[in-house]
Amino acid sequence: MAQPRGNGSKATSKSVKKAPAKAASVKKAATPTAKRSATSPAKPRKTVATAVATGVPLEFEPTIAAVSEPELPRDEGYLRLLLLLLISAAFFEGYDSSILALLLPNIQSTFHVSEAVLGLTRIPIELGLFVAFFVTRLSDRVGRRPLLLWSVVGYTLFTALTAVSWNIWSFAFFQFGSRIFLGAEYAVGVTMIVEEFPAARRGRALGTLLTFAALGTIVVGVLLGAGLQDGPLEWRAFYLIGLLPLLALSFYRRRLRETRRFLEEKAKRDAGQSVEKVPFLEPWKPMYRRNLVLVGLIHMLRSIPLFGSTAWWAFYAERERGFSSGEVAVYIIAAYGIGCVGYYVCGRSMERWGRRPTAMVYFAGGIFFSIVLFQVSDKVVSFFGLMLAVFFGLGMGPVMSSFATELFPTEIRGQAAAWIRNWFEIAGYVFGPALVGILGDHSTGAIGNIGDTVTLLMVLQIPTLWLVWRYMPETKGMELEDIAEREVAVVTT
Repeated sequence: MAQPRGNGSKATSKSVKKAPAKAASVKKAATPTAKRSATSPAKPRKTVATAVATGVPLEFEPTIAAVSEPELPRDEGYLRLLLLLLISAAFFEGYDSSILALLLPNIQSTFHVSEAVLGLTRIPIELGLFVAFFVTRLSDRVGRRPLLLWSVVGYTLFTALTAVSWNIWSFAFFQFGSRIFLGAEYAVGVTMIVEEFPAARRGRALGTLLTFAALGTIVVGVLLGAGLQDGPLEWRAFYLIGLLPLLALSFYRRRLRETRRFLEEKAKRDAGQSVEKVPFLEPWKPMYRRNLVLVGLIHMLRSIPLFGSTAWWAFYAERERGFSSGEVAVYIIAAYGIGCVGYYVCGRSMERWGRRPTAMVYFAGGIFFSIVLFQVSDKVVSFFGLMLAVFFGLGMGPVMSSFATELFPTEIRGQAAAWIRNWFEIAGYVFGPALVGILGDHSTGAIGNIGDTVTLLMVLQIPTLWLVWRYMPETKGMELEDIAEREVAVVTT
């Protein structure tokens, strides 16, 4: 691995140290940098710039020839609408994933399978996220907007089909399809937030986005507490609710615009100033490889214990700690309701104190409180353990998303995020729940219970603290263009 990295200003050469100053000068002048002007094709910026400066809302999607510079932000009304649309996508990702986790005992009873089989079925289900990689990388070619819209359609279709599953393997197949589009939808949504929101608000927007992913889990808990699973459709009714995103999509789709950074990059390709097709292995080139491997490894080490624990907590609580389904619902609603504030706090903390210190605090808290949750029998302690495990373990989503996107230039940002999420992080989705089910099976498992299995996986997450402290670069307050320039300079010096 390359030389240790801490704060970017300490780890780079003098030429690199000037990047933040450059960003400041750009903001002060409110004009493109000289370097950008020299390399970008001439654009009729004046019309769009004048509209933004005078507060006139841009009720049109700029043509390729009239792309605004990224330094000129979207109007506030559009940013609110964009966040609202992406919030719905994040909400249903959390909702869909939580159905399987919280209703696992009900699904087991319907299909009459063992814990080991439940664990094994998670492998094909979560492999949908691997396929999502190939879908997500299309966003660098066809655009963020069309891929997001079609992902919502695909997710809605397969989620509805899940409700008519006739055995555990048909259930797994339909969930496999659902995961493909959920993975693409999430990755594109985070990319759009990063590309459209200014640096000072990016962390807060990511925090808001991921807070609503946790809210999806809370809604499943509310429906569980209301006894929806006891109705004639049982757990299948939860999946039929997944049809709602399609209704929201049909209403708002015309108001969703392509990101300006993508349009600018497309204009360069059309003008012959950049490579028309981004190669499949582009993020693995020497100038990007270090950050790709570093961020990918951190995601993988976090995701294996994280998704192993979230997939099996409800099952563990009912079967090993004697919780009723009603108690599980109350714990999810209350603990997640309070704990999901961690997303918001994370977003604000990474803006105020930086990405690295925020990540280290959240990693340490997530490991500690998850071990408490799966080792204690007292229900009061379990409640606080669950609340704080959610606050730190899941709440660090914004800083993880910033790691996966901010360190890469616009032309490969979608592909880099897809490599990280759908190759590295997918290991957690696939092998985390599977390992817990196989090792923790009460009849055939090597460990023989869920609690100790999850605890062992949590201990294996500790190396992430060292990786963040030792090697992760800091990007607090920097614009994406300056981050990319600094990272390339670090590799070449």
